[in-house]
Amino acid sequence: MAQKKKLQVFISSTYSDLHEERQAAVEAILTAGHIPAGMELFAAGDESQMNVIKHWIDESDVYMLILGGRYGSIEPKSKQSYIELEYQYAVEKGKPLFAVVINEDYLEKKVKKFGSSVLEKDHPDKLKDFRELVCSKMVKFWSDPKDIKLSIMETMTDFSNRTELIGWISGNEPVNTGMVAEEIAMLTKENGELRERLRNITSIQPTYSGLSYDEMYRALASITITLSTTDKLFLRAKEVAKLLGDQEPALLHYFWIYSKWFQSKYMHNYNYQIINQLQDFGLIKYRRDTIIFSQYDLTENGQLFLIRLKISKSNKDKKVETFIL
Repeated sequence: MAQKKKLQVFISSTYSDLHEERQAAVEAILTAGHIPAGMELFAAGDESQMNVIKHWIDESDVYMLILGGRYGSIEPKSKQSYIELEYQYAVEKGKPLFAVVINEDYLEKKVKKFGSSVLEKDHPDKLKDFRELVCSKMVKFWSDPKDIKLSIMETMTDFSNRTELIGWISGNEPVNTGMVAEEIAMLTKENGELRERLRNITSIQPTYSGLSYDEMYRALASITITLSTTDKLFLRAKEVAKLLGDQEPALLHYFWIYSKWFQSKYMHNYNYQIINQLQDFGLIKYRRDTIIFSQYDLTENGQLFLIRLKISKSNKDKKVETFIL
């Protein structure tokens, strides 16, 4: 039986003109078995509030934008609306996201029903530019709250199947031992292939971006990464540090976690503090932009260093050999 993974979805929208639509989104997310999160209880208006919003986006697995006919409250410094700042932040963080945009014909019907309060009066040009930005990526259009519900049900099914999205799993859910066994078998095979590759490497002491293995290891292990101690990435890095016999999580341990993602076809959330430093060490390289995400690959130096790291550590501790990233 598959584990039931609950994803937290941050809902971003203007508020006073989209009461019904937000309620429809909340109901659809709950019906799909996931967790809605939004800022209804907070009044946007200062820098500290934006920090709270960013924290909520960071803690959520998915970002959702409902775009109607208004641009929303303006943040004083940037002169942009809070919903645009939220959207930009989610894109910057590589957060999995999707947007539902109001159909212009339906907006006209809303104006006839509710009056001009559902239209943007102060900053129509900013709304036009923001709508064009959002629609330049993959979006779905809605002409009724039911369209929003349908879009959420379809999209959340896809997100639930993405293995890189951890979400929340109840502690009383049975572990899928078949899946774990399959993963262990795959990693064991990979480990054998890595050992063979290492044997074929020249006997001359290799270097990785100009550093020996020991120098690279010490350099990466000495660079601390500042993340919340409740951050999922931090908790996983802490477990890797424990398995590798190190103390607190450092750049080395985040490289270990990300390495499987760099070698996969999936798109992931990245912490760009980590990404930039790994690029500086020549261990990863920028691949390309997708519709929403940026993607990266291991460089040859990164691949060889990872081989040496995995094999040298698995020789000391067999638990590392089958550790699920």
